[in-house]
Amino acid sequence: MTDSPPLMNVTDAELDDLRSRLRNTRWPTAWPTEGWAAGTEPGELRRLVAYWADGYDWRTHEAAVNALPSHFADIDGTPVHYLRFDGESPGALPIVLTHGWPSSVLELAGLARRLATPSQFGGAAEDAFTVIVPSVPGFAFSPQRPVLDGLPTHEIWHRLLHDHLGFERYGAHGGDLGSGITSRLAAATPRRWRASTCWRSPTPPDTTRRASPRRSRCTSMPSPPGPPTRAATCTSSRPGR
Repeated sequence: MTDSPPLMNVTDAELDDLRSRLRNTRWPTAWPTEGWAAGTEPGELRRLVAYWADGYDWRTHEAAVNALPSHFADIDGTPVHYLRFDGESPGALPIVLTHGWPSSVLELAGLARRLATPSQFGGAAEDAFTVIVPSVPGFAFSPQRPVLDGLPTHEIWHRLLHDHLGFERYGAHGGDLGSGITSRLAAATPRRWRASTCWRSPTPPDTTRRASPRRSRCTSMPSPPGPPTRAATCTSSRPGR
């Protein structure tokens, strides 16, 4: 169930225009190199454009996006789109998942389903979470915030979770851009969060040795502003209730 109109409602005329422009692409002169040495390999780019023009089934994917459990909230004048997947067990701990850049909530929908209904994926129902996946303002389904000096995103997330949805405590996860939002959310609301996990790769990985996933996530997590606090701890274990 949703409380909003369909997220996507692209007209046939818009799709026809897009396909026409793709089919009429003016291709540049190829560089005297082979493969990907000078950028995208020309043959692969032509294949991809042809697929978008004549192979991609827009309506099927549009219907799948519109079937997601979408909602909208107004947080102090900032419209925020979010997905909500209710946990299958009573009292499931809420957790907010924040996407990165350039990305959207769509990359996290599969993870959200697994966290909300683990019994459907070989897990135990009592391990379920109620999962909230907001669209970062200006990304895909959340419009850009009305003023640039408005509420920071981590504060919008807290007000969405606590004030709008009524969650007293919650967990958080984020990657890439979302890792910064997540760490700041944890630092700003230490009495509300249960645990946070972040992943980010600001530098190329060291391929000469194999680091543990937990160590990689924790050491690459950006530090929140202000003095160190236990709210900035990165954990890969499920918090207690």
